[in-house]
Amino acid sequence: MSPDNSRPAAPRRIEPSAAPKKVSTRSGGRRRGPWIAAALVALLAIAGVVAFALLRGGTSVTGPSDDEKIRTSIDTFTTALRDGDLTALRGVTCGALASFYGGISEVDFAATHDAAVASGTVPVVESVDTIQITEAEPPDQTTAIAQVTARTEGAEPSARTFDLALDGETWKVCA
Repeated sequence: MSPDNSRPAAPRRIEPSAAPKKVSTRSGGRRRGPWIAAALVALLAIAGVVAFALLRGGTSVTGPSDDEKIRTSIDTFTTALRDGDLTALRGVTCGALASFYGGISEVDFAATHDAAVASGTVPVVESVDTIQITEAEPPDQTTAIAQVTARTEGAEPSARTFDLALDGETWKVCA
């Protein structure tokens, strides 16, 4: 081999590029794309369920339920009985009770109420325990039976029932 008389090469400087390369810091080289796609699919499914419920009217329930209305009617009826409020009794009753309260004079009712109070036979409802509603198509009437725990003066509480009927939007006590 012949001796190399050339000079060694001088060092050469390499300038950095204008935009440095980004180095991934993720472990294992996993990508976020599938997770984002799964999250979007889940959000679309939830939005679909909400839209379906809104279109069907599932969340449009407003005002008191029938159970609450029945409880209110029973409370109004028993309060009117206790207070001797004939006008309220005429407004909250139906059927035979409405006929009775509608046909009795104020004087006769006052005498009957006074006698009931004196004998301690005016019932006090302690709780409304169960309500069963029977839906009916017009011209039939929607009715309900409510079982309550009630007592009269000096007596132990006992189970009693109220028969009610739906009159428009108002539940009325029939028996």
